[in-house]
Amino acid sequence: MENSFIIENLLEQQVGDRLEFQGTVNKQAIAKTIAAFINAEGGDLLIGVHGNKRIVGVENAEKVRVTIQEMLVEYIQPIAPIFTQVVNYKRKDLIHISVWEGAKKPYQFKGNIFIRENDSTKLSSISNLTSLIKDRKEADFHWERRAVLGATLLDLDTEEINQTIALYKEYKPNNVIQDVEDFLIQMGLIQNGNLTNACIVLFGNNPSQFISQSKIRITVYPSSISGDNFLNDKIFDGSLFQNITAILNFIEISFGKNIVVDGILRKEQYNYPLLAVREGLLNAMVHRDYNSVNGFLQISIFSDRTEISNYGGLPHGITIKDLKKEHNSILRNPDIAQICFIRKYIEMLGSGTLRMVSDCKKNGFRMPFWTDKNNITTVTFPGLSIKTKVAKGVNEGVNEGVKKVYFKAESEGVNEELNLIYSVIEKTPGLKAPAIAKALGVSLSTAERYIRKLKDAQYIKFVGIPKTGGYFTN
Repeated sequence: MENSFIIENLLEQQVGDRLEFQGTVNKQAIAKTIAAFINAEGGDLLIGVHGNKRIVGVENAEKVRVTIQEMLVEYIQPIAPIFTQVVNYKRKDLIHISVWEGAKKPYQFKGNIFIRENDSTKLSSISNLTSLIKDRKEADFHWERRAVLGATLLDLDTEEINQTIALYKEYKPNNVIQDVEDFLIQMGLIQNGNLTNACIVLFGNNPSQFISQSKIRITVYPSSISGDNFLNDKIFDGSLFQNITAILNFIEISFGKNIVVDGILRKEQYNYPLLAVREGLLNAMVHRDYNSVNGFLQISIFSDRTEISNYGGLPHGITIKDLKKEHNSILRNPDIAQICFIRKYIEMLGSGTLRMVSDCKKNGFRMPFWTDKNNITTVTFPGLSIKTKVAKGVNEGVNEGVKKVYFKAESEGVNEELNLIYSVIEKTPGLKAPAIAKALGVSLSTAERYIRKLKDAQYIKFVGIPKTGGYFTN
């Protein structure tokens, strides 16, 4: 996997409360350490690296990883998100295990409770156990687990829940789930017979009916400052999963993507750092402070940058500097995070910001940066803006961010004309060359020349007979 930058980051740190290296595969020791991490602040375990950071690797690493994952999920109780991966680093396969701090402490491995003290894993003492139970009681009064009065199963999107159940069965195949209600109870999303706030945020048909602050807003501004003048302003008020899909679609349409043609090869190229923006959005959705009625999640697209801001400052113990390295994943909404993990939307929350930086660097975008001010956390993507040239007759097609075509052998002007023609055909399929020329305000011979280029490259096709047919995109 392409996560070697995470391994490098971990190797720069010292073994301690949240990090351990193991040179050999000792399943019992691994399970005890992971259980201890979950009972503390979460952590990372690298297998195939000795304590002195000498890399030895793991033979048959993927097979070993699967065996370890199954053991951890089966024997650590209650269930907790446990992420495992094989990373090839300096030609050696390593197994990386990452876990978050658990919200349902104490966690047990085969009936025993383990804790982490500095760089050691130990059996819990009575005093430690008392502290863990206290943490559990405090978590039970968390905003996520408060009852939503008046909400019933009829207020939930059962299709989304069933998709989650199917993925949960992949994660823990031996667990028995009787029905939707039983699953929600097992996940802590039904408490004492009542749907919880987290349940409504995750699966509600209309979450804002019960939790008005669950909405998400996207605003596109024509300049570098906010104000009453904007190009687009949209509210997303669906469930968390509905919003994720809708917002990512909005972003893709807004920024667009190119089809790059180099010789006979064609590939799509996004005009924005897809993984980084996705990670930034998910981090904001999972970490936002839903508890306050003034809470918000705002995405602002300016002429010189894009910002994702969520109400809820960085958790105590996390600083802006920490976001640029492997750091504690202190979950503000652990129940929401766990379901997002099951749905495979998030993996290692503590590494999300690292992946954002890596994705921007890899794809030639400027590095994102974070600010934390007035209980608002903002990630800014400098230089990320919507840049579209609007030609007469095709304003809507271009502004809606249709797929663009880019020929390396062509000049910028020709590429623009090709894009405009492609836009018209995609917006109004079935047009003939005279209608396309009229829409663009160019001569018929010019339109036909560019249409021929697009047709030869198999981006468009003529369907039907010459008299009644027209052009369509492939």
